[in-house]
Amino acid sequence: MREQAELLSSVRDDISEFKASGGMSPRMQLLRERAAIHGNIAHIDDVINQAQTTRAVLGSQRALFGDVQGKVKVLSDKFPVIRGLLGSIRRRHSRDTLILSAVIAGCTLFLIIYWLSK
Repeated sequence: MREQAELLSSVRDDISEFKASGGMSPRMQLLRERAAIHGNIAHIDDVINQAQTTRAVLGSQRALFGDVQGKVKVLSDKFPVIRGLLGSIRRRHSRDTLILSAVIAGCTLFLIIYWLSK
């Protein structure tokens, strides 16, 4: 609703601006459209650059975590106490994941029931 109201208000502003200016020449309209398109292209380029940077950072983090995982595996093979500790961490993590997924499923179910009861 809010987006629709904002869109309608911006369209009304554009219409009132057009009426107030008495209409622009076709050349001015084309220049205005060109400037708007150029601005949108620049914005899209910025977003693409941010996405590429994020992808590169995530790739480096993945490599770093892979190296850490390999080192932890080597340590767990050398020391059985560390292997037991890692096993208990994995069990606790999987239990926490199951509990969290059950809570999310319950909330989703209650939300669907609420929507259907309206």
